[in-house]
Amino acid sequence: MRGAGVIGVVLLSLLTGCVGAAQAWTPGPIITESVTPPPVTPGTVTPSPTVTTPAKPTVPDSAGALDVSSFESAHFASPTGRIWCALAGDWALCHFPRDMNTSKVPKPSKVCPGAGIDVTGVSVTTKGADYFCSGGAESLPQTTGIYTGWWKPTGYPAVTYDGQKMATLPYGRKLVHGKLICLSEQSGITCGNTSTGVGFKISRAGVTFIK
Repeated sequence: MRGAGVIGVVLLSLLTGCVGAAQAWTPGPIITESVTPPPVTPGTVTPSPTVTTPAKPTVPDSAGALDVSSFESAHFASPTGRIWCALAGDWALCHFPRDMNTSKVPKPSKVCPGAGIDVTGVSVTTKGADYFCSGGAESLPQTTGIYTGWWKPTGYPAVTYDGQKMATLPYGRKLVHGKLICLSEQSGITCGNTSTGVGFKISRAGVTFIK
């Protein structure tokens, strides 16, 4: 029994020592690790595309133009047959192509009030450029007509459009009649007065006046 008592005293002494040690423990210093992030390599920045504003049309000069002044008027179609135009000594006109954007075309009540007819094209004279209504001068570029005499000796091609064969003014070609001139391009037909610099450009996108 004495041995058991000794063992008990030893165990109690050990337990008391453990408790005291636990109460006397203090945490050590906190070690923080500094992490350096890897270097960031900037990527290639693609510049925004440059928006190019189309150049404003101008009245073509007469250099290289075919002079049709010996004819009362010269009528022609664009190479596609969509736009019909006519040129004389004191005016030039083009009819709207069938599928032209007409959102900016004024109402007949403004162009030809009280006439009860439609706005069908644009023209330039020695005085200025403006829209016109049906019922007046028109373009008749049919190869069998009397207004395509200028075309017959040129060798320029014809085009069949809407069942009609028409004389064309090829892209890059110009006709001049006195001070009035017309230029055919893929972007449309431009006509104007070489003296005043006033005119118009017409295409499927619409009409642009040159002033």
